[in-house]
Amino acid sequence: MRNLISYFIITIFLLFLFSPIAFIIIGSFMPETELRAPPGSRLWFARGPTTVYYQYVFLAPFGIEFPSNDPYIRYEIRSLVILNIAYFSRILLNSVLVAATVALTNFFLASLAAFAFTRLNFRGRVSLFTFILVSRLLPPIVLAVPYYVLMQALGLINNLTSIILVHIVLSLPFSIWYLVLYYRTIPIEIEEAARVDGATLWQTVRHITMPVASTGLIAIALFSFLASYNEFLFAHFLLGRIDVQTVPVFIASMATATDVYWAMMYSILTLTMLPMIVAVLLILRFINISKLAGAIRY
Repeated sequence: MRNLISYFIITIFLLFLFSPIAFIIIGSFMPETELRAPPGSRLWFARGPTTVYYQYVFLAPFGIEFPSNDPYIRYEIRSLVILNIAYFSRILLNSVLVAATVALTNFFLASLAAFAFTRLNFRGRVSLFTFILVSRLLPPIVLAVPYYVLMQALGLINNLTSIILVHIVLSLPFSIWYLVLYYRTIPIEIEEAARVDGATLWQTVRHITMPVASTGLIAIALFSFLASYNEFLFAHFLLGRIDVQTVPVFIASMATATDVYWAMMYSILTLTMLPMIVAVLLILRFINISKLAGAIRY
Protein backbone atom coordinates (compact mmCIF):
# COMPACT_ATOMS: atom_id res chain seq x y z
CA MET A 1 0.00 0.00 0.00
CA ARG A 2 2.86 2.36 0.84
CA ASN A 3 4.51 1.68 -2.54
CA LEU A 4 1.21 2.29 -4.32
CA ILE A 5 0.86 5.71 -2.68
CA SER A 6 4.47 6.56 -3.54
CA TYR A 7 3.94 5.61 -7.19
CA PHE A 8 0.74 7.66 -7.30
CA ILE A 9 2.48 10.75 -5.91
CA ILE A 10 5.39 10.33 -8.32
CA THR A 11 2.98 9.94 -11.25
CA ILE A 12 1.12 13.12 -10.32
CA PHE A 13 4.41 14.98 -9.99
CA LEU A 14 5.64 13.75 -13.39
CA LEU A 15 2.36 14.70 -15.04
CA PHE A 16 2.58 18.16 -13.51
CA LEU A 17 6.18 18.44 -14.69
CA PHE A 18 5.84 17.16 -18.26
CA SER A 19 2.29 18.25 -19.18
CA PRO A 20 3.33 21.83 -20.14
CA ILE A 21 6.18 20.46 -22.26
CA ALA A 22 3.87 18.01 -24.01
CA PHE A 23 1.32 20.78 -24.61
CA ILE A 24 4.01 22.99 -26.18
CA ILE A 25 5.19 20.23 -28.53
CA ILE A 26 1.65 19.28 -29.55
CA GLY A 27 0.69 22.93 -30.03
CA SER A 28 3.63 23.51 -32.37
CA PHE A 29 2.12 21.01 -34.84
CA MET A 30 -1.44 22.34 -34.63
CA PRO A 31 -2.78 24.94 -37.09
CA GLU A 32 -3.40 28.30 -35.45
CA THR A 33 -7.16 28.13 -36.09
CA GLU A 34 -7.43 24.80 -34.30
CA LEU A 35 -5.19 25.98 -31.47
CA ARG A 36 -7.45 28.98 -30.85
CA ALA A 37 -10.58 26.84 -30.85
CA PRO A 38 -12.21 26.07 -27.47
CA PRO A 39 -11.18 22.81 -25.75
CA GLY A 40 -13.24 19.89 -27.01
CA SER A 41 -14.06 21.67 -30.25
CA ARG A 42 -14.33 19.61 -33.41
CA LEU A 43 -11.61 21.77 -34.91
CA TRP A 44 -8.96 20.18 -32.69
CA PHE A 45 -6.81 17.93 -34.89
CA ALA A 46 -9.48 18.06 -37.57
CA ARG A 47 -6.87 18.35 -40.35
CA GLY A 48 -4.01 16.58 -38.67
CA PRO A 49 -0.56 17.95 -37.70
CA THR A 50 1.39 20.47 -39.78
CA THR A 51 5.06 21.40 -39.91
CA VAL A 52 4.49 24.71 -41.68
CA TYR A 53 5.62 26.74 -38.65
CA TYR A 54 8.95 24.94 -38.45
CA GLN A 55 9.38 25.41 -42.19
CA TYR A 56 8.90 29.14 -41.82
CA VAL A 57 11.34 29.38 -38.89
CA PHE A 58 14.10 27.71 -40.92
CA LEU A 59 13.31 29.37 -44.26
CA ALA A 60 12.52 32.92 -43.09
CA PRO A 61 16.24 33.91 -42.89
CA PHE A 62 16.44 33.26 -46.63
CA GLY A 63 13.55 35.60 -47.42
CA ILE A 64 10.92 32.88 -47.84
CA GLU A 65 7.46 34.20 -46.95
CA PHE A 66 4.98 32.34 -44.79
CA PRO A 67 2.83 30.02 -46.96
CA SER A 68 -0.46 31.71 -46.10
CA ASN A 69 -2.26 29.66 -48.74
CA ASP A 70 -1.36 26.41 -47.03
CA PRO A 71 -4.54 24.29 -46.65
CA TYR A 72 -3.86 23.77 -42.97
CA ILE A 73 -3.69 27.48 -42.21
CA ARG A 74 -6.82 29.60 -42.04
CA TYR A 75 -5.62 32.32 -39.72
CA GLU A 76 -4.53 35.61 -41.27
CA ILE A 77 -0.82 36.28 -40.75
CA ARG A 78 -0.11 39.86 -39.69
CA SER A 79 2.54 39.86 -37.00
CA LEU A 80 5.32 37.52 -38.18
CA VAL A 81 7.49 40.32 -39.54
CA ILE A 82 7.03 42.30 -36.33
CA LEU A 83 8.04 39.26 -34.28
CA ASN A 84 11.37 39.03 -36.16
CA ILE A 85 11.09 35.28 -36.71
CA ALA A 86 13.81 35.53 -39.36
CA TYR A 87 16.36 36.31 -36.61
CA PHE A 88 15.57 33.23 -34.53
CA SER A 89 18.28 30.98 -36.00
CA ARG A 90 20.92 33.58 -35.22
CA ILE A 91 19.48 34.17 -31.75
CA LEU A 92 19.54 30.44 -31.01
CA LEU A 93 23.15 30.30 -32.14
CA ASN A 94 23.94 33.26 -29.84
CA SER A 95 22.50 31.41 -26.85
CA VAL A 96 24.37 28.19 -27.61
CA LEU A 97 27.64 30.07 -28.16
CA VAL A 98 27.30 32.03 -24.91
CA ALA A 99 26.28 28.98 -22.86
CA ALA A 100 29.04 26.78 -24.30
CA THR A 101 31.69 29.44 -23.60
CA VAL A 102 30.46 29.84 -20.01
CA ALA A 103 30.41 26.05 -19.51
CA LEU A 104 33.98 25.58 -20.79
CA THR A 105 35.27 28.49 -18.73
CA ASN A 106 33.64 27.10 -15.59
CA PHE A 107 35.09 23.68 -16.39
CA PHE A 108 38.68 24.92 -16.42
CA LEU A 109 38.65 27.81 -13.93
CA ALA A 110 36.53 26.07 -11.31
CA SER A 111 38.61 22.89 -11.50
CA LEU A 112 41.86 24.79 -10.93
CA ALA A 113 40.39 27.00 -8.19
CA ALA A 114 38.89 24.03 -6.35
CA PHE A 115 42.21 22.18 -6.54
CA ALA A 116 43.97 25.19 -5.03
CA PHE A 117 41.44 25.49 -2.20
CA THR A 118 41.57 21.78 -1.31
CA ARG A 119 45.19 20.83 -1.99
CA LEU A 120 47.32 23.95 -1.49
CA ASN A 121 48.05 25.97 1.62
CA PHE A 122 48.33 29.68 0.91
CA ARG A 123 47.71 32.84 2.87
CA GLY A 124 44.09 34.02 2.90
CA ARG A 125 42.70 30.76 1.55
CA VAL A 126 39.74 30.62 3.96
CA SER A 127 38.97 34.32 3.58
CA LEU A 128 39.04 34.13 -0.21
CA PHE A 129 36.82 31.05 -0.28
CA THR A 130 34.36 32.73 2.09
CA PHE A 131 34.30 35.84 -0.09
CA ILE A 132 33.49 33.71 -3.16
CA LEU A 133 30.56 32.10 -1.37
CA VAL A 134 29.26 35.35 0.11
CA SER A 135 29.38 37.03 -3.30
CA ARG A 136 26.46 34.83 -4.40
CA LEU A 137 24.23 35.92 -1.53
CA LEU A 138 23.31 39.17 -3.29
CA PRO A 139 20.10 39.05 -5.36
CA PRO A 140 20.96 39.29 -9.07
CA ILE A 141 18.66 42.28 -9.56
CA VAL A 142 20.89 44.30 -7.22
CA LEU A 143 23.81 43.79 -9.60
CA ALA A 144 21.93 44.51 -12.82
CA VAL A 145 22.40 48.29 -12.90
CA PRO A 146 26.08 48.26 -11.72
CA TYR A 147 26.93 45.67 -14.36
CA TYR A 148 25.16 47.73 -17.01
CA VAL A 149 27.18 50.83 -16.04
CA LEU A 150 30.40 48.79 -16.04
CA MET A 151 29.73 47.24 -19.44
CA GLN A 152 28.74 50.61 -20.84
CA ALA A 153 32.06 52.05 -19.65
CA LEU A 154 33.87 49.15 -21.34
CA GLY A 155 31.92 49.63 -24.56
CA LEU A 156 30.41 46.14 -24.39
CA ILE A 157 26.69 46.95 -24.50
CA ASN A 158 24.99 44.93 -27.26
CA ASN A 159 28.01 42.65 -27.35
CA LEU A 160 27.94 38.95 -26.49
CA THR A 161 31.20 39.37 -24.58
CA SER A 162 29.36 41.32 -21.90
CA ILE A 163 26.82 38.60 -21.16
CA ILE A 164 29.52 35.92 -21.25
CA LEU A 165 31.54 37.78 -18.60
CA VAL A 166 28.50 38.33 -16.40
CA HIS A 167 27.37 34.70 -16.65
CA ILE A 168 30.87 33.48 -15.75
CA VAL A 169 30.98 35.72 -12.69
CA LEU A 170 27.51 34.56 -11.60
CA SER A 171 28.05 30.82 -12.12
CA LEU A 172 31.70 30.41 -11.10
CA PRO A 173 31.20 30.69 -7.29
CA PHE A 174 28.73 27.80 -7.26
CA SER A 175 30.98 25.72 -9.51
CA ILE A 176 33.97 26.31 -7.23
CA TRP A 177 31.97 25.49 -4.09
CA TYR A 178 30.59 22.29 -5.64
CA LEU A 179 34.01 21.11 -6.83
CA VAL A 180 35.65 21.90 -3.49
CA LEU A 181 33.19 19.52 -1.84
CA TYR A 182 33.73 17.00 -4.63
CA TYR A 183 37.55 17.15 -4.47
CA ARG A 184 37.43 16.51 -0.73
CA THR A 185 35.97 13.05 -1.46
CA ILE A 186 38.97 12.12 -3.63
CA PRO A 187 41.78 10.38 -1.71
CA ILE A 188 44.79 12.66 -1.66
CA GLU A 189 47.09 9.60 -1.56
CA ILE A 190 46.73 9.01 -5.30
CA GLU A 191 48.02 12.53 -5.98
CA GLU A 192 50.87 12.15 -3.50
CA ALA A 193 51.84 8.88 -5.17
CA ALA A 194 52.03 10.66 -8.53
CA ARG A 195 54.24 13.40 -7.05
CA VAL A 196 56.55 10.78 -5.53
CA ASP A 197 56.87 9.17 -8.98
CA GLY A 198 58.12 12.48 -10.36
CA ALA A 199 54.96 14.12 -11.70
CA THR A 200 54.80 17.91 -11.58
CA LEU A 201 51.89 19.72 -9.96
CA TRP A 202 50.27 20.44 -13.33
CA GLN A 203 50.78 16.83 -14.48
CA THR A 204 49.12 15.65 -11.27
CA VAL A 205 46.13 17.91 -11.86
CA ARG A 206 45.88 17.07 -15.56
CA HIS A 207 46.41 13.31 -15.46
CA ILE A 208 45.24 12.33 -11.97
CA THR A 209 42.83 14.76 -10.32
CA MET A 210 40.79 15.87 -13.34
CA PRO A 211 40.18 12.34 -14.73
CA VAL A 212 39.12 11.11 -11.29
CA ALA A 213 36.86 14.13 -10.80
CA SER A 214 35.47 14.01 -14.36
CA THR A 215 31.94 13.32 -13.13
CA GLY A 216 31.91 16.44 -10.98
CA LEU A 217 33.54 18.53 -13.71
CA ILE A 218 30.98 17.47 -16.28
CA ALA A 219 28.19 18.15 -13.79
CA ILE A 220 29.26 21.76 -13.23
CA ALA A 221 29.75 22.24 -16.98
CA LEU A 222 26.18 21.09 -17.55
CA PHE A 223 24.88 23.28 -14.74
CA SER A 224 26.74 26.30 -16.14
CA PHE A 225 25.44 25.66 -19.66
CA LEU A 226 21.81 25.40 -18.56
CA ALA A 227 22.02 28.38 -16.21
CA SER A 228 23.54 30.59 -18.91
CA TYR A 229 21.19 29.34 -21.62
CA ASN A 230 18.11 30.19 -19.52
CA GLU A 231 19.30 33.48 -17.97
CA PHE A 232 17.02 36.43 -18.77
CA LEU A 233 17.65 39.39 -16.46
CA PHE A 234 21.17 40.42 -17.49
CA ALA A 235 20.61 39.45 -21.12
CA HIS A 236 17.60 41.78 -21.16
CA PHE A 237 19.66 44.64 -19.71
CA LEU A 238 22.80 44.20 -21.80
CA LEU A 239 21.55 42.93 -25.17
CA GLY A 240 19.07 45.30 -26.73
CA ARG A 241 19.73 44.77 -30.44
CA ILE A 242 17.75 41.95 -32.02
CA ASP A 243 20.77 40.38 -33.75
CA VAL A 244 22.68 39.87 -30.47
CA GLN A 245 19.78 38.80 -28.26
CA THR A 246 19.56 35.42 -26.58
CA VAL A 247 16.60 33.05 -26.61
CA PRO A 248 14.95 34.09 -23.28
CA VAL A 249 14.89 37.75 -24.32
CA PHE A 250 13.48 36.90 -27.75
CA ILE A 251 10.75 34.70 -26.30
CA ALA A 252 9.79 37.43 -23.84
CA SER A 253 9.41 39.90 -26.72
CA MET A 254 7.17 37.42 -28.53
CA ALA A 255 5.01 36.86 -25.46
CA THR A 256 4.48 40.61 -24.96
CA ALA A 257 3.80 41.42 -28.63
CA THR A 258 0.50 43.00 -29.62
CA ASP A 259 -0.48 39.94 -31.69
CA VAL A 260 0.36 36.71 -29.91
CA TYR A 261 0.76 33.97 -32.47
CA TRP A 262 0.49 30.84 -30.35
CA ALA A 263 1.38 28.15 -32.88
CA MET A 264 4.54 29.99 -33.95
CA MET A 265 5.47 30.64 -30.33
CA TYR A 266 5.09 26.95 -29.48
CA SER A 267 7.32 26.05 -32.43
CA ILE A 268 9.98 28.48 -31.19
CA LEU A 269 9.72 27.10 -27.65
CA THR A 270 10.10 23.54 -28.90
CA LEU A 271 13.21 24.44 -30.87
CA THR A 272 14.73 26.23 -27.87
CA MET A 273 14.50 23.03 -25.83
CA LEU A 274 16.56 21.02 -28.33
CA PRO A 275 20.03 22.40 -27.41
CA MET A 276 19.39 21.70 -23.72
CA ILE A 277 18.17 18.18 -24.43
CA VAL A 278 21.17 17.49 -26.67
CA ALA A 279 23.57 18.89 -24.05
CA VAL A 280 22.07 16.72 -21.31
CA LEU A 281 22.12 13.56 -23.44
CA LEU A 282 25.71 14.11 -24.57
CA ILE A 283 27.01 14.88 -21.11
CA LEU A 284 25.16 11.99 -19.45
CA ARG A 285 27.20 9.63 -21.62
CA PHE A 286 30.37 10.79 -19.86
CA ILE A 287 29.10 10.86 -16.26
CA ASN A 288 30.17 7.73 -14.44
CA ILE A 289 29.75 7.64 -10.67
CA SER A 290 31.77 4.42 -10.42
CA LYS A 291 34.92 6.38 -11.31
CA LEU A 292 34.96 7.89 -7.85
CA ALA A 293 34.57 4.51 -6.17
CA GLY A 294 37.47 3.14 -8.18
CA ALA A 295 39.67 6.19 -7.85
CA ILE A 296 42.26 4.38 -5.73
CA ARG A 297 43.21 2.27 -8.78
CA TYR A 298 44.71 5.35 -10.43
